[in-house]
Amino acid sequence: MQQIHISIIILATLIALVLFSFLITKVPSNNTGALVNVFQQQDSNSKIKDVENDTKLVALHNAIVPEIQGYHDILAAEVNKINDNKILFTIELAGDANTNEKYETVYLWLIYISTTDGNDASPIDKEFQLYTLIIPNFGANSNFGNKETGWYLAIFNNTNNFYTLPLSKISDMPTNKVQVFIDPIFIGNPSNFNYLVSSMIRVNNTFLDKSPDYFVDFAPDSFTSFWKHWFK
Repeated sequence: MQQIHISIIILATLIALVLFSFLITKVPSNNTGALVNVFQQQDSNSKIKDVENDTKLVALHNAIVPEIQGYHDILAAEVNKINDNKILFTIELAGDANTNEKYETVYLWLIYISTTDGNDASPIDKEFQLYTLIIPNFGANSNFGNKETGWYLAIFNNTNNFYTLPLSKISDMPTNKVQVFIDPIFIGNPSNFNYLVSSMIRVNNTFLDKSPDYFVDFAPDSFTSFWKHWFK
């Protein structure tokens, strides 16, 4: 469990550092237009579709080369407000992530909330709040330890540098989906927000004080330059 805590803390710290670099370098505005706006109304629904079979191992560190599985391939991401005032986050996959047997797979949501007037999705020259939903899965034979096997969820406030939801064990996922629901208080009760998603792999269970070893897929696809810069 301690290794998982270290892994999640390092990942959240990297997110904060790269966000700062992202704002300085100003990712091209044609990319920022792909962000999806989600309004918190009862029938609120926002979905990003992704191309199937567009996965690719992008090595961030020299490590064992894992085999890409269907559950690394993001087909779509969707956000819905459900009846009990919870927000449901869903990533549709080309395979069942519960079958992960090796390594650590991480599904990451970047949630960007503008605190200025207007619904422009661009984070450039705006006040903002940034949160990350971090959803790691440790395979039974991942060598991260038997007590660490399974699914976890953490929510990090990158703007203020603290966890609104500490790392928590959660149940298995639906077939071919990564799906969690949260109380909106954990992301500051926004009236609207924008998001990006990605999938990553960590194969080395010894060195957790670094980013994951491979970035595999992301949505929307138009954020290629953003993610390459993120994991540079």
